[in-house]
Amino acid sequence: MRIEGNYRDDGFATIRGLIPPEVAANLFKQLQMDLNSAGKSFETFAQSHALSRHETVDISGHFYRPLTTFLWGLTPIIAELTGADVLPSYDYFRIYQKDDVCRVHSDRPSCEHSVSLTLVYSDDVPWPLQVGSTRVTREEPCVENFGDEPYSSVEMQPGDAVLYRGIDLRHGRTLPNPNRWSAHLFLFWVERGGEFEQHAFDEQRLRSELKRVANFEG
Repeated sequence: MRIEGNYRDDGFATIRGLIPPEVAANLFKQLQMDLNSAGKSFETFAQSHALSRHETVDISGHFYRPLTTFLWGLTPIIAELTGADVLPSYDYFRIYQKDDVCRVHSDRPSCEHSVSLTLVYSDDVPWPLQVGSTRVTREEPCVENFGDEPYSSVEMQPGDAVLYRGIDLRHGRTLPNPNRWSAHLFLFWVERGGEFEQHAFDEQRLRSELKRVANFEG
């Protein structure tokens, strides 16, 4: 694992090799196999939302418990990298389609410390994440680009990640996805004893996801 950048000063840093690329690829494969065993597919979880041009496949760790276990397991590493006593909030898996974007936005309070982890590119073409430079004071609605705000662009290989202050810095993927599809994992933490501690384990989202799962199974 190699760190590029200064998280405490800049609000983001790149983590090269957060996990081995083989682990990233097999996490994707295991999720796919487990869905197939349950009589479901990625398409079951496709949905539209304001951040993207096209439908994305979104699977919450509240639905697929190995993702939550993965989040919990990374917590000591994220605590060391951020220099904060952090508690896990939530995580989710997402597949973006070709030519899709992730519109520029900032996150809700559950995302005090955020990680964007690349798992698999269908065509092995890096798709960069951009992170802005101006601190925001509230959750910002999504927009097409950064406007006049300077930003950094980070290319990631499978297993690489970007650690960023999701509630403080706007971020997105403004260049269209060059792959037929790409798979990513997004993970979030809050600080113990901090302003957003009440969002640890994200109970509100958990209740929402359990209702969603019940609808799928009904």
